[in-house]
Amino acid sequence: MARISTYIKDPTVVGNDKWIGTDSQNNNQTKNFTASAVAHYINQSGSEAQNLRYIYNPLPFPGVSPTGTLNFDPVKGATVPFNSITTITLSKYSQRSDLVDVSGFYTTPLIGSDVLISQASDIDKWAIYTWNTSVQNSKNTNYYDVGLTYVSGNGSLQENKDYFISLLTYDAANNKDKNYVFTQGVPSATWVITHNLNKYPSVSVVDTGKTTVFGDVTYNSINELTITFSASFAGQAFLN
Repeated sequence: MARISTYIKDPTVVGNDKWIGTDSQNNNQTKNFTASAVAHYINQSGSEAQNLRYIYNPLPFPGVSPTGTLNFDPVKGATVPFNSITTITLSKYSQRSDLVDVSGFYTTPLIGSDVLISQASDIDKWAIYTWNTSVQNSKNTNYYDVGLTYVSGNGSLQENKDYFISLLTYDAANNKDKNYVFTQGVPSATWVITHNLNKYPSVSVVDTGKTTVFGDVTYNSINELTITFSASFAGQAFLN
């Protein structure tokens, strides 16, 4: 057998090219490994794998869906134009095999930021969105419903294709201390406040004489709350 150093060097690698190696999961058998298989392993399991990578897999909710999937609730078809998307449902786990929970990205820092969703195998299929909201899916808590505003793009989501989500413009102001001042001009015992802070804020209330008043706070959502008092009055609520 000739020395390996004497073989012709091929500078062009394609998916069906093969290397000889050892299968550590099967009694150390010697096997061929394709370039495509090696690339797939590195993308999904390597230590530097892209964390926000998903496969579009339109499976029904609240069934058990594979990790690392991008979906819709309610489910849509095999092909979904980017410019028609206002909400996506993302697995809290990336495509990496070690079950990395990446849902922390969905609220901070992505809310208020612009993101790029691009097909891994075809960069001509892409879209830019403003990432508006993120709440846990009520049917399957391993998923989050993300509200989006379409900005620009080309093409569609296609079933069984992989997609990257990349941060384009970081909304730094969104991650500073956010506050909201609400004025209740008409006396009322129930104040419903839509603050759009994308969080559950602390609340303090004063009447028109700047005296602190205490009430029961109910968080209707991350963007709305209700304060109930024992008597009607007008004043202001400070949300931080």
